[in-house]
Amino acid sequence: MRYRETMWLNQQTLDAIRIMAELATRWPRLTRASDLVDVTGISFVNIQKTVHALALGRLLETSRGRYGGIRLARAPDEINIGEIVRAFEPKDCPVNFLVASTVSAGISALLFKAHRGFFQPLEATTLADLDLPSLSNEGRRRLEA
Repeated sequence: MRYRETMWLNQQTLDAIRIMAELATRWPRLTRASDLVDVTGISFVNIQKTVHALALGRLLETSRGRYGGIRLARAPDEINIGEIVRAFEPKDCPVNFLVASTVSAGISALLFKAHRGFFQPLEATTLADLDLPSLSNEGRRRLEA
């Protein structure tokens, strides 16, 4: 069995953060998924997949129909980035060294500490804390820099 060896985020997680950040700028209005394509640069198909996963994670509300759309399930200051990341990334430390031995106990403690260190700033930062403008071309360039 092969374990993930890094804590780098996958592309869908990054897309989810960008989608959620854009929706935070539009809170509490409904937004059509198709409107997010131009401002985020994410394909419509990937927006649909990511929105579906975020809705299953109860981070987004969706409604169908002529006046439907998507929006954050809670206010931007009530959703932290860690919640978004955890919807797409493994819930536990990606390397499992929990075998009881003197060698693995030290490794396990170190990896747990690193894992917690990775998530702590994400959990301490809400969408409102990002203070992002709409992800227009200018906003997208600043995020990518």
